Amino acid sequence: MANKLNGFLNNVGQGLTNPKGNLGDFRHAARMFIDDTFRLAPKQKFLFFVNFEINQQALDLYPQLKERHLPEINMLCKTADLPQYSASVDVKNQYNRKKVIQTAIDYTPINITMHDDNQGITTFLLEAYYKYYYRDGRGESREDAYGSRNTYSGVRKYRYGLDNGTVVPFFKNIRLYQLSRQQFTEYTLVNPMIERWGHDSMDYSDGTGTSENTMVLNYETVLYDRGIIEEDSPATFAQSHYDTVPSPLSVEGGGVANLFGAGGVLDGGSSVIGDIASGDIGVGTLLATANTIKNAKKLDTRNITAEGIGVATGAIAGLANPGGTGSAGLAGSIIPSLGANENNTTIALAPGSGTAGSSSPSVSREQKVASARGLNTP
Repeated sequence: MANKLNGFLNNVGQGLTNPKGNLGDFRHAARMFIDDTFRLAPKQKFLFFVNFEINQQALDLYPQLKERHLPEINMLCKTADLPQYSASVDVKNQYNRKKVIQTAIDYTPINITMHDDNQGITTFLLEAYYKYYYRDGRGESREDAYGSRNTYSGVRKYRYGLDNGTVVPFFKNIRLYQLSRQQFTEYTLVNPMIERWGHDSMDYSDGTGTSENTMVLNYETVLYDRGIIEEDSPATFAQSHYDTVPSPLSVEGGGVANLFGAGGVLDGGSSVIGDIASGDIGVGTLLATANTIKNAKKLDTRNITAEGIGVATGAIAGLANPGGTGSAGLAGSIIPSLGANENNTTIALAPGSGTAGSSSPSVSREQKVASARGLNTP
């Protein structure tokens, strides 16, 4: 009887001497973008957050905006441009040598688009900005103020445009955040001012579109920062309308009845031990303990053995093929070749011949092996 390890060892040998097989794979891209938990993979455009920080003097004029809606406005941003720069560059003649020098930097205005929500919160933000800077938006005696002869009315002088007594800017700053791998990159627009803003167009024939509010922002400079994503970091992040219920695949959310892997028994045990060691014991620790005990009771020897074999096979495959792919160029796979041994041999013969490769389900493994060896079996 042939050694059952012969086929496996043959494939290991082929993986070492001919690691790419007959066809090169996508290993270069995989090593570039997958290694180190996707450290060099491109960021997703939809993972972003915007925080509008309004000066206290402006907020005092709109208590409803201050007390309730400001964190919601931060979550209603649909699109946002990140800062763009352009430098004024001159080419000088330095003793017949061309020399490039910078003379100034310009900050390109950015666009922010917000959902025009049913309650009109983002519309209220633009309304508050308009009324804060421009007297035209105030609701005092509008008919009299815009009469045919309205510059003076007796001893009273009506006020228009920027004659609104505004000194402190409406926005203190606006922070744009890129989110990735539980970390954020922060772009702070210093002293931003809206250059152009407005509401959407309405259309009876458009049954699928959604309404938007837009603004174009100018700013004086940009500050950079980075940090770890947590509750209220970035400011107001995950404070309202945020799903805080643990995932059912996590230990706190129920976990899985496996020994290894995320949400498994070992993962739950290490989480509980870590909480006890750090002294941070709370309701989450109790839930993790209960779920870990529950999942441990569901384990049986057959499942543990299968998991162990899978982990060991993956480790051996990784050692045999450091590039991270199997002998056929498939990640994490070990595919046997013809003639390896009786357990791994696959013979394709004509259908209906009653031997290996037949479509008949009654052909046994012994018949297939005998046919491969040129023997006749009953």
